[in-house]
Formats: sequence, structure tokens, C-alpha cells
Amino acid sequence: MTGTVEYVYCVVPATFVLSNAPRGIDRAPVRSIVRADVAALVTAVDADEYSGDAPSERMADPEWLTPRAVAHDAVITWAADRGAVVPFSMWAMFSDERAVSEMLDDRHDEFRAMLDRVSGARELCVRISADQAALANAAEQMDDRLGELERQADVASPGQAYLLRRKLTELRRSATRDAGSRIAELAHAALSDRSRESVARGGSVSNEAGVLLDGAYLVDNEHYDSFRSALTELIATYGRAGLSFDFTGPWPPYHFVRGR
Repeated sequence: MTGTVEYVYCVVPATFVLSNAPRGIDRAPVRSIVRADVAALVTAVDADEYSGDAPSERMADPEWLTPRAVAHDAVITWAADRGAVVPFSMWAMFSDERAVSEMLDDRHDEFRAMLDRVSGARELCVRISADQAALANAAEQMDDRLGELERQADVASPGQAYLLRRKLTELRRSATRDAGSRIAELAHAALSDRSRESVARGGSVSNEAGVLLDGAYLVDNEHYDSFRSALTELIATYGRAGLSFDFTGPWPPYHFVRGR
């Protein structure tokens, strides 16, 4: 190599043990640069290939990008499985070890606060989805007025039954419309109660049709079973209406700390 730059994956406590670390970008070894009580996990990469605009010019090439993205994620995930971590986005590079050390010095208090924030916890993600049929089923399940109107219409005179069924149609439409946001609020509240911190995006924010809740939860390790129990209760309550629940993790705490 004609020269190298330092590729930074994440920041960890200075006491982090680096043995058995996975290989990093381009199968290069991962090492740590320690300053005070924090450290950066880094890899030396070819300056010609990774400096300046070189990475962005090759981002559209999946054969080039994919193994590097996998390596980046593997290092951060491996570190997160072993303790607190502040993950960096891809392509956080510094000219040399001195530049990394200066970055750690300049941002020491920030990194220390973020590491303390996520220490002893893991990020778990829950996504709830539903089509209109599932929301209609959920609305019937959640709104007692629908069943009561149905029963009244069944025993009413023809004239009354007609009016009651028209009212039922309108109520069912509004209840279905409101069911998604109500379920999202109830589910997010239940999961947040078992979490240290939480972040939720509604379907209108995620721009994905049918997504009611896209939530990330920072859960204390000792509360993991409690969190899963709350999720199991939600699935038992709304799953039979046809709602879909996707549970993933643990992940590095991307939604709660970010190095760069």
C-alpha cells in the first residue's frame, strides 16, 4: 500500500478486550486506539481506495459495497455483544492514529456519556403491520359499541334496523380508521414500560403502507424476559385479528447513540 488511513467502526470503553475480534474491512485486523477511558476500534485501509470521494464513487457497485458493509456491521455487532458501544456510520476515516486520538480527546465527555447511556442494555426492534381487513377485525375486537349496535339492529324493527345499520357502517369505518393509531400507541406504551428508552415511528413517518409501529427499544439486560412477555401479550391480543409482528435484535444501539 502506498499509504493508509484509519477506518473507525465504533467507540468502546478502554477496558474492552479485543481478542478474537472478527476481521474488518478488506479482511484487515481490527485494533484499538485508547485515550483515557475510551477507545476506538479501527482498521488501517488503503488510502488510495478509501480517501476522499473514492468510496462514494463505488457505492453503486454491490459487489464492492456488500462485503465491506458486512465487515463493518460484523465488527460493531461483535463489540455490542460484549458491552457498551457507540457505533459509527460507514466511511468514518481519519488520516492517522494521531487524528483518531485527537477525535477521542475532543469528544471524550460525549462518548463517555453515550457509553454510560447504553451500558448493560440492548436495542430491540418491533414492527407491527396490518392491512385494512386486519384493522377492521381489530376494530371489532377493540370497540364494544360495534357489537352492541349489531345486536340492537338484529332485534330492531325494519325501519330501526336500517338506521342502526347505517350508523353501524359509519362507526365501523371510523373505528377501523382509528384502530391503527390506537394499537400503535398502546403497543408502544406497553413496550416502553419495559425499556430504558424508546423511539417509535408511525406508518406516516416510515412511508410504508400498513406499518403501524416501527419501534426501537433500549432494554436493560435483566429486563429482556419482561420485554418479551409484554410483546407476547400484544401478539396474543392483536395477532388473532391478523396483525403482523416482527421482532428483531439484539442490535448495536444505533437509535440511541451515534458516533458519526
